[in-house]
Amino acid sequence: MMRRGTALLVLALVATAILFAQRLRQEVVVLSHAPMEVMSVFPTEIQPGQYQQVDQRRLETLSEQGWELVSVTPFIYRNEEHNNGEMRGPRPVVTQTYPAYFFRRAKLTR
Repeated sequence: MMRRGTALLVLALVATAILFAQRLRQEVVVLSHAPMEVMSVFPTEIQPGQYQQVDQRRLETLSEQGWELVSVTPFIYRNEEHNNGEMRGPRPVVTQTYPAYFFRRAKLTR
């Protein structure tokens, strides 16, 4: 009878230790993810239907401020017909792409 009681006590202590270790492990996993800030930079519409590419200096400034480039996506597709005056037949279509840039950085805590 004494051995059974001792075995149950040891089993209960081991189960408690395992549960406590799992709880600590879960807390560490939750704390290991740093909160992030995100920023999007889009081309500028200078007139209706007319766009300006994002300035390279602005992208460099964001990089210097700690922003990490995550993605570049074509944001605007603009098709224009071009004719050099010597062509016959349908004018060729030229597609211009204006990309959008997406950044992230670790949120600064105070």
